[in-house]
Amino acid sequence: MFKNMMKNKVHAYRQAGFTLMELLIVIGVLGILAAGLLAAIDPFEQLKKARDTNNRSAAIELLGSTQRYYATHGYLPWFKMTGAVYDCLTTVIPLRVLDSAAPFSAVALSKSGGAGDTDMKTCIDSTLLLDGEIKDTFFEGLATTLYVASGSPTKAMVCFPPEGKSNLSDPQTKWVYDATAKTVDDSTACTVAQKSAGVCLQCFE
Repeated sequence: MFKNMMKNKVHAYRQAGFTLMELLIVIGVLGILAAGLLAAIDPFEQLKKARDTNNRSAAIELLGSTQRYYATHGYLPWFKMTGAVYDCLTTVIPLRVLDSAAPFSAVALSKSGGAGDTDMKTCIDSTLLLDGEIKDTFFEGLATTLYVASGSPTKAMVCFPPEGKSNLSDPQTKWVYDATAKTVDDSTACTVAQKSAGVCLQCFE
């Protein structure tokens, strides 16, 4: 009788556990669920969205500081003069060549490198930064190239190239930057190739 009781206990114990096959099936199912969850979340896309949020904020901040500067002085930063000489020189000059319709002249502004970077940063340092309209840490937080454009002596436009899928498909991502002509234009829609190349911009004015 004692032996029978022990056999029953061992049998019950074995029945309460998992077989190797069952464990493998559970692990396989968990792996599939984890892969599906990662695909749904897409951490790389989330990083792009976060950068877009940061870059959009930087573009809006720069535009706001430019508008406040105009309200105070009656002219945009790149029209500031000392005597008969413009303070903002060289590659910033296109911003003073005003077009009534797109394409508008644009100057790139980036944390490091990029066409017009040095002159545009110097221009901002001697106007917006000097007036306290923008913080001296602005460039440290800049994660992408911004594009400053102007088609009017009273209005400026600041653009950034979005990375995230949702922002690239946004109707506001309609401006195309031409690196050769150094212009932004919204007369033709952004193509898939242009979006991949990072030349499609969201602009604020």
